[in-house]
Amino acid sequence: MKKIFIGIDFSKEKFDATLIKAEGLKECAPSAHEVFDNKTSGFRRLVKWVKAQSEGFPIDSWLFCGENTGGYSIGLSNYLYASAYDMWLECAYKIKHSVGLQRVKNDKADSRAIAEYAMRNHDKMIPYKPQSASLTCLREIFLYRHSLVRQRVSLQVRRDEKRLTQEKSDVRAFMSFTSKHLITEVNKAIAKCDQKIKDIIAADDELREIFDIITSMPGIGIQNATCLMVYTDNFQKFDMNARKIGCYYGIAPFGRQSGTSVNSRPQVSPFANRMIKSLLSQAALAAIRFDMNVYNYYQRLKERGKHPLLIHNNIKNKMLHALVAMVRDRVKYNPDYVYRTNKEIA
Repeated sequence: MKKIFIGIDFSKEKFDATLIKAEGLKECAPSAHEVFDNKTSGFRRLVKWVKAQSEGFPIDSWLFCGENTGGYSIGLSNYLYASAYDMWLECAYKIKHSVGLQRVKNDKADSRAIAEYAMRNHDKMIPYKPQSASLTCLREIFLYRHSLVRQRVSLQVRRDEKRLTQEKSDVRAFMSFTSKHLITEVNKAIAKCDQKIKDIIAADDELREIFDIITSMPGIGIQNATCLMVYTDNFQKFDMNARKIGCYYGIAPFGRQSGTSVNSRPQVSPFANRMIKSLLSQAALAAIRFDMNVYNYYQRLKERGKHPLLIHNNIKNKMLHALVAMVRDRVKYNPDYVYRTNKEIA
């Protein structure tokens, strides 16, 4: 049973840690607070400090908890995992909305709020497990490529805007020439990223197998496949549940009902990763063009008078459920294959 809860508030150069000794939901000792450097020496100091504060409590009764802040939280999380300590990275939104009314906002107060969240919800803990080296590299290259694409779009928009709104001049010619040069260089970098993604996938048997399965579906290309593998930890996350993945993508509809005054039809939530949602939207549009089954489904809903946005969201859900079933059954796409959901299997 967990009795020592350490809440960690991460930042770029340091992190605040608050330790609470508790039994159940009853706090039996005042909390302790300390600040550490966000590097290996600080990680060692944290463990020594917790040992000194825990007064003989065994290591299996400790629970470290922090917000998932990406690069700032990975270093300590990997260190604690390698040292066999229990680490829990939780969504910052959940912790924020569990605190209630909070008048003070600083790193010390945030770390205490995280420790209290861990104390009250440790039965829902999901132990941290680092991604494989191949998947970590794939994620970094994928995100870097995405930033390059955004830069290219920004340069193209700026160049076209000046071409349409300004008269010919030396300044316009200079901006047009430099923009064209930069766009060419960015395109070369994007092409190198695409090749690097292919090399990483080809070098890992598990990644290559999953990649071959999901790209066999019409509409799913390299970027969509990479995105899906990265954000589901190669389908190890979300318990192979397409509904959970759909929630993360922001395509799972939810209704709102309360009494007699609130009763709205199901709608998708705005809490989602918009980047990966846009990629899946592009895949759905491609599937309508190249997959006869999806096209026929699209036409049936269109003839029934369904809204175009509803039709496209249904197609995205249909594709996602099929992809999860394909990976679970280890089969490639077959339009005549019946992909069963987890409920149907149970």
